[in-house]
Amino acid sequence: MKKAHRKPSVMRRSSRVYLNDLNTSKAAIVRDFLHVCHDATQYFVDLFWQRGDFSADLADLETVHRGRDRFGLTTRLAQALAKQAKETVRSQHERTEKRKPQLRTWTVTLYYHFVEIKSFEGVHFDLAVELIGSGAPRLTLPVHATRHLNRKLADGWRLSKTLRLGFRRGHVFVDFILEKERPQPKAKGRVVGMDNNYVNGLVFSDGQVVGQQLVQDVRSFPKRKKNTHAEIKARMGQAIKQIDWSNIRVLCIEELKHVKRGKRGTFSRVHNRRLSHWLYAYVVELLVRHCEERGVRLERKHPAYTSQYCHLCNRWDRRNRSGDRFKCVHCGYTAHADFNAAYNLELLGLAGAYGLRWLTSSEWQRSG
Repeated sequence: MKKAHRKPSVMRRSSRVYLNDLNTSKAAIVRDFLHVCHDATQYFVDLFWQRGDFSADLADLETVHRGRDRFGLTTRLAQALAKQAKETVRSQHERTEKRKPQLRTWTVTLYYHFVEIKSFEGVHFDLAVELIGSGAPRLTLPVHATRHLNRKLADGWRLSKTLRLGFRRGHVFVDFILEKERPQPKAKGRVVGMDNNYVNGLVFSDGQVVGQQLVQDVRSFPKRKKNTHAEIKARMGQAIKQIDWSNIRVLCIEELKHVKRGKRGTFSRVHNRRLSHWLYAYVVELLVRHCEERGVRLERKHPAYTSQYCHLCNRWDRRNRSGDRFKCVHCGYTAHADFNAAYNLELLGLAGAYGLRWLTSSEWQRSG
């Protein structure tokens, strides 16, 4: 039996809530349960990796029974943990550098067979997570809803019957899964390019600029200050919320997945530390979420020559850019280098091309 791989019609987000008011005895029971689930899942991971089983097939009954008998689980719980192990192994196998997964967190996904989410019958808490058996301990975990969770629910998101239960740094937490219908793709608006720049933030071809203050914040961080990446993440999230999406139908960004490859030793230690705060992967993750929620199509483009190509005369020359200044040596067009790159990304979106090299010869000319 294979899992159904189909594009879901709903969006999914998560909201983590720590159960800080959980009494000691319940926390100990949950911790022991998570410890057993962790060991059982790692056991299934080792089995699948040793067998070279990286398929999407569900675990066979014999393998499920081996884990059930070894850890004293129910068949249903062992089957759920084997499914999670299969997904973990498969995701690792799809990477270029393959390495057997080692589970470092005490987290388990609980489906509706094991858990039920209800309103709390009282005034001190908002929700009650009831573990209803099938291998999970029979407990009621009271939950204080966080501001993030309440905001999502107010925006029309609904709680899924599935959640993740975990233990981290001495505290039990619940990751609520939120679902919402995916909106239809926008039919009106324009194609907009966006340049993700370490110094100037996010520069859009429609004139918007957000996050330009982040580089000053990074430079102000002391050398040994803790949690600076978390601070930048929070500030970047606030900056992206300032984007005006009303007239954007398609957003074209640069594919920067391997932008740091081969750069070791190129910059000083201080500059490397500052560049480590250029969280372009996290920025893309946030943009994917915002675009999905607004029906905006997100396209990734090849970054080569985008800051050195003149979109007016369709000519490229490395002399066109000097720092943040762009001036075409052929036609004299001048602009900020990041805005010029954003314009070129917009051009690629309109042309339906992945990169400037993929344009036709009449559109792509190298200076002689």
